[in-house]
Amino acid sequence: MLKLTHSFCRYTRLTCESVSYSTIVGDLKRARGNTCFSWKSSQLLSPLILSNIQLRLMPNITKRFRINNSYVNANATKIHKQMNNSTHPSVSNYFDESQFEISSDSSSSRKRRADSDSDDQKSCDIPTNFRIWETVGKKSACYGFSFRVVSYNVLAQYLLECHPYLYTGCGLRNLKWKIRAARIYDEILSLSPDIFCLQEVQVSHLDSFYRKFEALGYCGVFKQKTGQRQDGCAIYFKRSLFEMQDHVSVEYYQPEMPILNRDNIGLMVKLSPKCTPNTPIVVATTHLLYNPKRTDVRLAQMQVLLAEIDRFAYINDGKESNYLPIILTGDLNSTPDSAVVKLLDKGYVSAEPFRDNSDWKKIGVTDNCQHLSVYLNRQRGIATDFSMTKIYNSDYTAGSSDVTTDTQNHKELFNSGDLAYPLNLKSVYHKVKVNGHFEATTFQDYWVTVDYIYFSGFNSLKLVERLRLPTVTECEVLGKLPNNRFGSDHLALAATFELQCVKSSL
Repeated sequence: MLKLTHSFCRYTRLTCESVSYSTIVGDLKRARGNTCFSWKSSQLLSPLILSNIQLRLMPNITKRFRINNSYVNANATKIHKQMNNSTHPSVSNYFDESQFEISSDSSSSRKRRADSDSDDQKSCDIPTNFRIWETVGKKSACYGFSFRVVSYNVLAQYLLECHPYLYTGCGLRNLKWKIRAARIYDEILSLSPDIFCLQEVQVSHLDSFYRKFEALGYCGVFKQKTGQRQDGCAIYFKRSLFEMQDHVSVEYYQPEMPILNRDNIGLMVKLSPKCTPNTPIVVATTHLLYNPKRTDVRLAQMQVLLAEIDRFAYINDGKESNYLPIILTGDLNSTPDSAVVKLLDKGYVSAEPFRDNSDWKKIGVTDNCQHLSVYLNRQRGIATDFSMTKIYNSDYTAGSSDVTTDTQNHKELFNSGDLAYPLNLKSVYHKVKVNGHFEATTFQDYWVTVDYIYFSGFNSLKLVERLRLPTVTECEVLGKLPNNRFGSDHLALAATFELQCVKSSL
């Protein structure tokens, strides 16, 4: 079980009824001590259309998740059952009953890779320069803190099981969670991240697999997708390097907006480097809707996310106002020529072809990807917390009724057909090599880029190096993903940044 410490308000309501399982809700109010995890799960095992194999396993599934009804009061002390070995946890999932072991020993990692190469009938011969580090800029004396960020869609196992037709030709062994988990674990550690952002993190694997990273000195924050989705996004950071000042989740499901009717989410944290606490950074991650035909939904989701980043990253110390350094990562399910990526790259885009009858005044998000309340309060020199916004989020208490925004007096800020945003983000990757070849991060009928890392273009944050992305042609050697080398159907992205230290005026 997850180790939850200090001010962790936990409300539990567990029921067992057929194959539907109820809700465990946790909300991390503050992060202190050795462990910090914020999580929320809706239906650990939702009803699925099961295959014959899965039906035969159902007695084991039911037995595993049979829990008595219970309620735990806030701040109550709970004793968790210890794992067999805290440094070498065994992990299983309900579709694959076999066990696997994860070892932090590098020799064990090498052995797993060797076994993988020998066991697979078809081993991909990957070129030596396939994933190498590329130097982007020179180090500067005025930049005092260097850190590495990784973004990775790890492919939730339940999604793989629900859509097996997407993974024909991968080899059955490569699709087993016990095999994929070990490869994902090895790959993340091989990149030596100080911060890593994950998408498609399966709720039922939080305890058994992702908790392993806490033993290595990372602290994690997790947000589950809304509805009955069993996965979400997570951000991990090294406790030895960062203190978390704040975190916020973003839910793209907005009841009053027809275009925002999906369960995708976003997550962001505000981290203060311990070596330079006066220079906090904002790290955000998201997983936008997959449906290739719904660019309209993805663009609307990005509009909401940018509005929350704008609110969360803004600072005003009374002397000057600005944005904190921002790093945005995620699986945007958007190609480089899409409206979503054009908005991020250029700072504006025509949204007219992607609009329906949804009235953005209802949630108070302007065409400049800002909350109207934020826009007005900044003119008055007032800070804006979430309760002053009009967007819906099940994690937070609704704002008081006397806090209203007069959208009718500012109708010109909404529904114009054009979108812009003021954060000045730049892409870590160029998407096209200098030789004209396109980069790729995953295979969706063809090799394509849908995963990105963006960072704010202000002078305090500098890109130093990035993990090279292969071209579409180079990816042909991989065959289908996951394979005997890569545990997910996406390639990981990584970049090293330098942060300009700000000395305290005290």
